[in-house]
Amino acid sequence: MATPLLWHFPISHFNEKVRWALDWKRIPHVRRTLGPDYLPRVWWATGRGTLPVLWLDAKAIGDSTRIIEALERRWPEPPLYPRDESVRRRALALEDFFDEELGHPLRAAIIGPLLAQDPDGVVAVLTLGMPARARRTARAIFPAFRAFYHAATIQAGREKMAAALDRIAAELQPSGYLAGDTFSVADLTAAALFAPLVIPPELQYRVPEPLPSVLVGYRSALGGHPAYRWVRDMYRRHRGTSAEVAA
Repeated sequence: MATPLLWHFPISHFNEKVRWALDWKRIPHVRRTLGPDYLPRVWWATGRGTLPVLWLDAKAIGDSTRIIEALERRWPEPPLYPRDESVRRRALALEDFFDEELGHPLRAAIIGPLLAQDPDGVVAVLTLGMPARARRTARAIFPAFRAFYHAATIQAGREKMAAALDRIAAELQPSGYLAGDTFSVADLTAAALFAPLVIPPELQYRVPEPLPSVLVGYRSALGGHPAYRWVRDMYRRHRGTSAEVAA
């Protein structure tokens, strides 16, 4: 079997979700960073315009949830899906909640103000790990994204970001996990999608210093939330090391 190949954006939280799953299961894989002009290539491969994409058995799988589902089938140990059916349903429902209610809103809350206040900063953040030509491409195309991040979208993102922290605190079980007594896809998803805000020390791809002022403000306002501390704890206890191998 060929080594799995991951097309990814280093700084993206949905990409971090899949990287964590691969690393958690100790699956040797190759990573290939795509540039900001990735859309035609990814659309050709999967029929959708998003990263990450995992190539497994010569087939391209898009969407982080579908990728983890495929990994669970092929490499069931250590598991991310709880064995108990009711607990598994809970874990998958929470995965879906954080994907839909946190993933895109958090991006809007952070990237929206950056596009308006610090366009060079957003280019530096979103082209992390990419060559200089990628930064030139980004500078040319990112202004078009401003239309997607208006004031109402940014405010809604802030509110959903805070609501997602509250949801974590409300859903935590006596075990300290979101579903059952062990680390699961629910914990991985919630923690990974908050990574661009929390920036835990174990994060493999880090936002360039100094941090953008919008991130500094959010971290100051939300850093005392118990769920913010929980994200740091999940990274400390479960992120582990990279299973990436050379191409």
